[in-house]
Amino acid sequence: MKRLRGKIETKESLIKKIYDEYYRPLCFYATKYIRDFENAKDIVQQVFVKLWELESINFENDYALSAYLYSAVYRSCLNVISKTKTHKNHHQIILNENSNIDNSNYLNERIESEVLWQIFQAIDSLPKECQRIFKMSYIEGLSVAQVAEMMNISEHTVKSQRARAKQLLAERLKNLYPLLTLLFLS
Repeated sequence: MKRLRGKIETKESLIKKIYDEYYRPLCFYATKYIRDFENAKDIVQQVFVKLWELESINFENDYALSAYLYSAVYRSCLNVISKTKTHKNHHQIILNENSNIDNSNYLNERIESEVLWQIFQAIDSLPKECQRIFKMSYIEGLSVAQVAEMMNISEHTVKSQRARAKQLLAERLKNLYPLLTLLFLS
């Protein structure tokens, strides 16, 4: 039996809860370094295997657990990159583009990844038609007229659904506004 977040749980149930909460965001995060989703999934799986192999799973709080997982994925990504020549060259390109990957860059990348993940989750939680119109307009870059034509609806409907999507996203993401301004306006 292990302790986390004040509850005593079996190791299996604890790992399952951690896996359910962190697997997808960690895969998304690893993809930022590896640029290959399948390899990113393998890396995250290996991190969970290492977590399973720990004799004791005791973290002070959610932040300690999160820091452990993201740090383990980050280090694993760098190990994979350095072991493969192709990945090494790719990593060099990334290093050249971003100056140097250091601890502050690691933290910025982690925060950016988590924020983007929350944004994508919020978009995915929109009502289906509203979500589809939002994605076509803002992610695919289609005009109001193009979206209306493709969906066989009026331009007014497209405009109102876009406005509705923005309003719902603003409500769901209001707690992220300070982070968004720091990340994307600086």
